[in-house]
Amino acid sequence: MAAFETDVHEMIREATRGIAAEYDAEYWRECVNEKQFPEEYWQDLADNGWLGVAIPEEYGGEGMGMLEMAIVIEELSRGGGQGGIIFVLTPVFGGVGIERHGTEAQKEEYLPKIANGELRFCMGLTEPRAGTNTLNIDTEAERDGDEFVLSGQKTFISGVENADEMLLVARTSALDPSNPTHGVTMFLVPEPADQEGISLTPIETTVPWFETQYQVDIDGLRVHEDRILGTEDAGLYLLFDTLNTERIGGAASALGGGLRAIDLAVEYANDREVFGQPIGAHQAIQHPLAEHYAKLTAAQQLTYDAAAKWDDGEDCGMEANAAKLLTSEFATEAASQAIQTHGGNGFTPEYEVYDIWQNSRLTQTAPVSNEMAKNFIAEHHLGLPRSY
Repeated sequence: MAAFETDVHEMIREATRGIAAEYDAEYWRECVNEKQFPEEYWQDLADNGWLGVAIPEEYGGEGMGMLEMAIVIEELSRGGGQGGIIFVLTPVFGGVGIERHGTEAQKEEYLPKIANGELRFCMGLTEPRAGTNTLNIDTEAERDGDEFVLSGQKTFISGVENADEMLLVARTSALDPSNPTHGVTMFLVPEPADQEGISLTPIETTVPWFETQYQVDIDGLRVHEDRILGTEDAGLYLLFDTLNTERIGGAASALGGGLRAIDLAVEYANDREVFGQPIGAHQAIQHPLAEHYAKLTAAQQLTYDAAAKWDDGEDCGMEANAAKLLTSEFATEAASQAIQTHGGNGFTPEYEVYDIWQNSRLTQTAPVSNEMAKNFIAEHHLGLPRSY
């Protein structure tokens, strides 16, 4: 137990570890191979209150905070599979975004369904031309009475086939260089895979994930103004407000994956014998694992600091970006060392560590690149000139 943790936090760890233990590597391998959403796992989390951990009690949640959600994500990721990162879209962007910026009607409609597992979200943000520069998005939404007509294209959008709602980001006013953050709006689009104005093209990737990545073409999609999240033309402020929670959730997921890689490497190093003794008795095995564990432990504290600051209403941009940066790099290093510890077995599906490496490596690029995290730290905390 970390120094700051309460008995409640330890209870959260024990409970989520128990759930994760019910779903072994074979379960997750089947989900990946069959491209099927882990329905039983998701509902198990909902039934035990974890999907609503940061949703207020009046909307069916547990009324806790980002710190508790980070602990849940970390432990589920450490338990194996992709059980932690699936929190980022629905409980974070859906739950936190609607709780902070939704109308009362939207809160009453969406938050209880997020908490009980009935509702799942995807995010329609990334575009081929804009990339990480969201100001340059080309997807447009033109007002037609009390509706908007949307057209454009999104890319590398995951989970559309399983989503009940898409948080779709579009430009409702032309880009004004004097006020570039103005003019972007976020829409709640129901049943995106079934909308007449949306067509999906799968994008093949090699990351072991149970959901498919899509190119999303939008042509004449009609969305009522009641489905705006936040304020028309001010969607970027909403997005920026929740980006730190995305980084915290992503950091917790990477952290859990890195710690799982260490756990598996330690187990293998204790069991595998060469020349009459466990390979873990040799410092060539021990020292790198100890170093990577120490790095992950340090990044763990930074992740918790970011979450605690968020809960206290403090600026956590430095901690959130630094946690995202370090956990993704340290987890990838740890997984690479776990592969090396396993030798040839490290490249087989049975031992899981290569899958962890692939997923950890992804976190250096998505949901935002580590270069952008460094840009934020350099500009806003070192006082260096803007570099992009």
